[in-house]
Amino acid sequence: AGISAARARGRIGGRPKGLTAPAESTAMAAETLYREGRLSVSAIGKKLHISKGTLYRYLRSRGVEIGKQKKNLLTDTLQTTARNRSPITKTATVSLLFSIENNSKFVRGKKRAQANIEQYSLALYDNQQLAPGKYELRISYENEHELNETMHQLLSDMHREANLCNCNVDVNAWEEGTERRW
Repeated sequence: AGISAARARGRIGGRPKGLTAPAESTAMAAETLYREGRLSVSAIGKKLHISKGTLYRYLRSRGVEIGKQKKNLLTDTLQTTARNRSPITKTATVSLLFSIENNSKFVRGKKRAQANIEQYSLALYDNQQLAPGKYELRISYENEHELNETMHQLLSDMHREANLCNCNVDVNAWEEGTERRW
């Protein structure tokens, strides 16, 4: 009545293959962040609260080629610029005013939410802090649709970062010199 008898009856022992459901969702988020190429491996690990080794294990389980990220990103960028040389790039000056509040009086996280928003969301654009919570961003775009998509992505990233820290964020964004608001 030992291990060999259990195996003879068809019992398979050991750890189950694959990832658990929470680990699978973290692996999907890690794959998305890695493929975007905007964050380093250690920054992705800090953002998802996992080690580099775990990140690489998750990426391998998702079938991502590790180490090809920068080369593919550079090749894609060069091909895109070669195809799109004719459009003229415009720059919008956007004023951004935001405040962060905790979801309830029993949670903390305002400082971490603010730091994450500044580090991960606003750092992607040429920004200047005018006052606490007030920023001036310079965003390059080719057409109005691209500018709107960029702003909606920025605002959703800010809301997501605040939500991860159990906070709410109130954001007002407007383009200087126009009536456009987001």
